[in-house]
Amino acid sequence: MPRPWRTLATLVVTLLATPAHAGTLLVCRAFDMAYPPTAPLVVPEASVFRDNGRMDDPLAAFGNDRWQLRLETVSDVVIPGLQACARVQVRITSDSSVKAAAASDNRAFVYAGSNLLIDRPEASEEILSLKGRVLDAVQ
Repeated sequence: MPRPWRTLATLVVTLLATPAHAGTLLVCRAFDMAYPPTAPLVVPEASVFRDNGRMDDPLAAFGNDRWQLRLETVSDVVIPGLQACARVQVRITSDSSVKAAAASDNRAFVYAGSNLLIDRPEASEEILSLKGRVLDAVQ
């Protein structure tokens, strides 16, 4: 016969546990209207995007206003042909010193490689130029 206090304790621990919340990242590729990409682009799971400064700062590339924040994709995402952007679920990697990001932070993210060390996927030139921005909040 199960003990009711054990069931209650399990329920309380389950309700109080706060796992890391995934957020949404809008991943965009370079899009030229004169020669739009017609092939879909697959962004593999465990792709890492690093903070590259504020989006509204024209000198962000030259400043040092970067957070030690890296976002990792939770699943594969396909950017369809003739489209510039797609949404993907991301989480903050464990080695980031910043533990939260919101859309109001207005941060720009750039592709920084794969988090997979052994089965690293091939990276095309198009995937190396990906940029992203947080649409909601990541904790």
